[in-house]
Amino acid sequence: MSRTRLLSDDVILERAIAVFWRRGYAGASLRDLTEATGLSAAALYHRFVDKDGLFVAALTRYADEGLVERLARLSAFDDPLKAIRALIDELIALSLADPERRGCLLVNTALDGAPMSKAARAVVLKRLAEVEAFFAAQLRRAVATRLLPADTDVPAKAAALLGAVVGVRVLARLDSKAGRLRALADHAMAGLDAPARSLRPKSLQ
Repeated sequence: MSRTRLLSDDVILERAIAVFWRRGYAGASLRDLTEATGLSAAALYHRFVDKDGLFVAALTRYADEGLVERLARLSAFDDPLKAIRALIDELIALSLADPERRGCLLVNTALDGAPMSKAARAVVLKRLAEVEAFFAAQLRRAVATRLLPADTDVPAKAAALLGAVVGVRVLARLDSKAGRLRALADHAMAGLDAPARSLRPKSLQ
């Protein structure tokens, strides 16, 4: 059995993610991908059908690794507003810790400007929708526990928070000043950080 056949799909996708993350879908050549993965073009296509198939698989793995666990962990927070703040803070920390300023592969893909297949678009939309759904779920919890007013527009606020996340990830690629990123986060969290204690029963204050 050849050495390349011993490489798992997980290993191949990790190597492909690095290429797509650095160069984008359009900028990643077949030569880049074969050199990074250690597979021939024929072997890559045998596993993933074509470049787009490899890209979709890489996007999916990227999101599974960086998003699924994080959202599940933060959803378990007792305080839903702290869960929201923690997600934004963690994404800022990730952005600041990356000396290459690569940003988020999902966001980069959405802003790439290159033609995107339906399959790739579906992955990006689904995963960004998961972030928005996380925000909406935490906001509903906050309303239910009277941390937020009953008339809070949950869908609008969740959409605004998603916009802030996208903004943080984009801005961090251009300007890695922590102050600017945290100011953006603070603006997105305006009205959420301080619990509306006057709305809560005294037994819960």
